[in-house]
Amino acid sequence: MIQFQTQRAKPTRSAAGRRGRINRAAFVASVTLIAPTLSACAGLPQSVPAMSAAAQYPDLNDPPPSVALRTDQVAQIKAELIQARDNQERAAAQQLALH
Repeated sequence: MIQFQTQRAKPTRSAAGRRGRINRAAFVASVTLIAPTLSACAGLPQSVPAMSAAAQYPDLNDPPPSVALRTDQVAQIKAELIQARDNQERAAAQQLALH
């Protein structure tokens, strides 16, 4: 079971008394980070037609696109996977035999 330990730190009284003061450098940095996001949002059209939004996404009721694999390709991939599994089992058995 995982148990988390938390630490609680009470702010000092001197820090609680300075709620109105803002670090000028931190304020400028936050404004410079937020400003491009707000300006990008302001450039978006106010009303987006429902049809264009729906056209951007596929219909979830449609079947997923099928992957065209030939039967011989599927058989070859399956054989390679079985061979890789057998090789891993053989290597594990040899490792156990050595120890």
